[in-house]
Order: sequence, then structure tokens, then C-alpha cells
Amino acid sequence: MPRSKSKRSTYTPPKPPKPNPSPPWLPVLGLGVIGLGVVLIILAYLASGLFNGDGAILPIGNWVLVVGFVMMAGGLLVLSQWR
Repeated sequence: MPRSKSKRSTYTPPKPPKPNPSPPWLPVLGLGVIGLGVVLIILAYLASGLFNGDGAILPIGNWVLVVGFVMMAGGLLVLSQWR
């Protein structure tokens, strides 16, 4: 008995393509930005302890801490693209 056209073959979807590997500078950039953020936060705490009060040589506020944390978060975003 002949088979129907729908039973002759089954559909197999194509395999999704593998993503391209990341460039070798990507983890270096991510870790560098995270390290720079950590260094910036440490320097902000050291500078606030050394130069506090009215006669501050470096009038830094909390913005330096915000920039340091944003740099660390940016480094994590860069590292999330690493394959």
C-alpha cells in the first residue's frame, strides 16, 4: 500500500549556529575596568581621610565612589559578553 506524502519524511529543524568566539582583548578590558573602579574607590577613601575638612586639596565628594561603582558594573557588563 502506498504511503501518504505527510508520512514520507519528518522535519528536522536546523541546528542553531554557534556564536563566534570573543576577541582576546575582551576579558582584559573587563578586568581592567573592574580593577580601575576598585582602585578609584580605594583612592577616594584614602584621599578623604588625608584631605578632609575645609582645606581640602582634592575636593572630592561621593561622585568618585559613584563613578567607581559604575566602572565596576560596566566591567561586569563587558565580561558578560565573553564567550
